[in-house]
Amino acid sequence: MEATSSKPVEKLEKLQEMFEIRKHDHELKKQDLEMKEKLNKQHMLETLLAKKEPLSEIEMALKNKLISDMLL
Repeated sequence: MEATSSKPVEKLEKLQEMFEIRKHDHELKKQDLEMKEKLNKQHMLETLLAKKEPLSEIEMALKNKLISDMLL
């Protein structure tokens, strides 16, 4: 009878372990997305800074926002 009562406990432990793995996976994906967004912003800023012709008002506003975001 003890063998049957331990199976639900084992299943619960496995479910908890799977939940923790999924939770960790979600955190890693979140960090990955944040890093990709940061790299994308850096690339946009580099592109704006490398432009030879004068920047439009929108480009200047974007450049200033990207610089501000990076400083925070």
